[in-house]
Amino acid sequence: MRLESSLLREPGERALPREMVERLVRSPGRPRAEYRPRVRSAADVDRLRRHRVPAFLLTSEWVTRWGYAVRFQPWLAVPETLARKFSSEFRVLPVKDEEALRNPGLSELVAFLLRFDPLAARLVAKRNRRRIDPNELYRRIRNEGLERAATKVRLQEFVPALPKVGPSLPRDELRWIERNNPSASEAA
Repeated sequence: MRLESSLLREPGERALPREMVERLVRSPGRPRAEYRPRVRSAADVDRLRRHRVPAFLLTSEWVTRWGYAVRFQPWLAVPETLARKFSSEFRVLPVKDEEALRNPGLSELVAFLLRFDPLAARLVAKRNRRRIDPNELYRRIRNEGLERAATKVRLQEFVPALPKVGPSLPRDELRWIERNNPSASEAA
């Protein structure tokens, strides 16, 4: 196993003196330079998607459109295998299933939210109960290995086939959270 790291110059910084920079020796048959995608804006993500790079910018506006009014800094969702290869202004959300990033919908949103805000994932699933495909959500949760997070917020109510892994929050606590979090239409 080999540890790889890179130095990136911040905007406004000067380059390091030449004596502090070591030129890497390339292996025969390898490209001369390794490239690292730099993502600083939503337009950069769109540009990557046009070049068929599986990347998706998870924004609070997208979550709000699905009925849960929330504000958070955007997350750059990228395949787990490429997560360390991106230089980004956004927080990186590694995703195991690359296909989830091609054309994400409601099931993918719930799976993404389970990684960093399981209660939001439950509220989105509950508010879109009629639109959600339990088989697709089951597949997404299992592919990402999020059964424990799903059990914690009792997503088995929406996906009955999902196995229970670990403890769940009490039903009374979940009801209180649901009552005290306005939907997007109530928050507007």
